[in-house]
Amino acid sequence: MDTLHTVLNRGCSLWDQGRLPKEEFHHRLDRIREGMRARGVGLLLVYGDSWRFGHLAFVSHFMPKNRGALAMIPLEGEPALVVQEPSRNNPFSKTLTWIDEVRSVARFAQGLSGALEARSLKPKRVGLVTVREQLNIREWGEIVKLLEGTELGDCNDLLTTLRLVKSPAELSLLKETSRILTDALALFAEEARPGRKEYEIFAVLEREARRQGAEDVRLLLARSGAPQIGLRPAGDSVLTKGEAILVLLAASCQRCWAELGQTFCLGSVPEEVVKSHGLAAHVFRQLVERTKVGVSPQAAAGWLREVPSPAARDSLQAYGLGNGVGLDLTEEPYLGTEGAVEIKPGMVLTLRACFTGKECGSALISRPYLVTQSGVEPLVRSEEKLISIEV
Repeated sequence: MDTLHTVLNRGCSLWDQGRLPKEEFHHRLDRIREGMRARGVGLLLVYGDSWRFGHLAFVSHFMPKNRGALAMIPLEGEPALVVQEPSRNNPFSKTLTWIDEVRSVARFAQGLSGALEARSLKPKRVGLVTVREQLNIREWGEIVKLLEGTELGDCNDLLTTLRLVKSPAELSLLKETSRILTDALALFAEEARPGRKEYEIFAVLEREARRQGAEDVRLLLARSGAPQIGLRPAGDSVLTKGEAILVLLAASCQRCWAELGQTFCLGSVPEEVVKSHGLAAHVFRQLVERTKVGVSPQAAAGWLREVPSPAARDSLQAYGLGNGVGLDLTEEPYLGTEGAVEIKPGMVLTLRACFTGKECGSALISRPYLVTQSGVEPLVRSEEKLISIEV
């Protein structure tokens, strides 16, 4: 759900050590260093910013409120975290991470240089994780100059692979985030009435999610009265009787994301809405039944051939049939696309059936599932049926 996003991450910001103790990160660090040794990497640099910081959170638990942060992981010795922020923010930043050395600087190269000098570290090979992709060109140029004579290599796949299967602590947080979303989504049926503005209702849902500890909240909707528009942020339009409303919510708790989507109808349900949701329910059941250990994500594209409507097939593919979820809202594997990642036990996937359009109608079902040896298990017990709201 890449949608409108503020420059500043607002809301709850803390490290709950009862849910994610230091031992969780020490275990991750051991696995990361195993991968570094196998690749001959003496130093790993991991970048994240306020838009996307999954890899950074995996190694440090740090969540940039604005701008970004760079984690420095040497093969031996203690890691360091370089945060682009005023020094006055440093005491707060240190509360968000297990890494003791947090350097608050104006330039990443400045902080990285200081950390390297303190360790007398001159690595021959440096691994990069989302540094080239997300760091601005000026900062990247300064780091390249600082590391002149060093071999730089892409190590994105190292962390991507390590993050595929969730730990017990991560799974517990994903269940908690899913529960928060379930409670927030249930309020839509209570708040939605003809004549109410979209943003008024969604403000209530976001307030509930944040009240329960959500750090970030994303909300999108689509309406059968305007199927050509598709999912979008809430606006000032008023709801009308007899239309289907597609509601997609996502939130993060202790950096762990989850997504939940539902189709509602104000008043009696028109036949075309019943038909559209029936098709979505059929596709969704197929996703649940066929997503199994060892299955290639690309196989999901073949399942779409059973959908009779070409317009619905195109829309389902455009919105995505599902993907991994965790420290990022969308992660590997992506169902229906090419990729080397197979479905494995311990993965958490968002399964999704969503389509909108004049030719195919509008419907949405989205739920999180844990992959097990016998199939997939829902993280939340919530209704997948079309919900009719009495008005």
